[in-house]
Amino acid sequence: MNTNSHYRCIGKGFCGSIWASEDSQDVICTAIKREDGGPGLSVTNDYNMHLLVLQGILKYLPSTPLSIPQCHALVQPTDVWWQTRLHQFPVGYSACRALISERIPRIPRQISDKIVDLFCAGNEPLSKFVKNNPDDDACLIRPYLGRRRHQRETASTSRFQRFSLRNVPLHIDQMEALGLDANAYAATMAEALALMHWVARIDANDVEFVLAPPRGAESPPSPVFQSDYLGTHCLWILDFDCCRPLSMDEAGVEQACVAFYKNDPFYPRPGGGEADEELWKVFKHKFLMASREILGRNSKYEVLAEDLMKRIEEEGQLRKKRKSEIGR
Repeated sequence: MNTNSHYRCIGKGFCGSIWASEDSQDVICTAIKREDGGPGLSVTNDYNMHLLVLQGILKYLPSTPLSIPQCHALVQPTDVWWQTRLHQFPVGYSACRALISERIPRIPRQISDKIVDLFCAGNEPLSKFVKNNPDDDACLIRPYLGRRRHQRETASTSRFQRFSLRNVPLHIDQMEALGLDANAYAATMAEALALMHWVARIDANDVEFVLAPPRGAESPPSPVFQSDYLGTHCLWILDFDCCRPLSMDEAGVEQACVAFYKNDPFYPRPGGGEADEELWKVFKHKFLMASREILGRNSKYEVLAEDLMKRIEEEGQLRKKRKSEIGR
């Protein structure tokens, strides 16, 4: 890595800040997650949970276009690593605990420009600003299979509307309009969830899914999605800092159900309209298939996957009932 280049913040929130090198010539593309956010963040836990998932992939190779960033190192504030790199951060930043991992490839500009056109239709000043804003070149897409947009969420023509290409939410109705294969995304998420629950044995609480290009050439080549709109891409999982170990019992099933609904609406949800219910069935079927393959058909744990799907559906019905009662 070129230690004369500088790091630029490509993401910031309660979880801390994410940085990447500005040097486009760096052969190894890394992301640095600094533990400088809210008091609940632990990049140590993020690192440990991340390793469990990576180790799980060695035991169970996904059949779907699923990718997980490599986890390179956990850096302490007193480590030598900072001696050669602290000067690459802006003035005023100090050494802290940090997680060094593979950077997920960003969406190419020719594709992200189409996303801007989609979200900023009728707002030429905003569209032009976003397309030329350097802070919007780290584009990743968050596939929300569990949510459709309401009318008020459609694009506004106000020139002051805020829009960022960082973590763009792509809702199920938008996927349908763009001809994207929501069923394939649902099956991939289901396999990912089964892997995290039954191989890594974590609750997958607050993990994130993004659509982004695959990493460079792999041997053997991994499956990918092909789309006229998004090009070649796959589903990446990231952010494991809120995950916790999952017990293989009834308490673990309840913990996994809570995490399912606590997360952003990446997964399809039961109890929706006809199209959404069909998407849920795809997710459920793939989850149970992957779970049986992982756990074994005669395993004493096989029933846990069925119990979890049943518990999620029960919770979905309760939420639907409460929502209808509030709307009366």
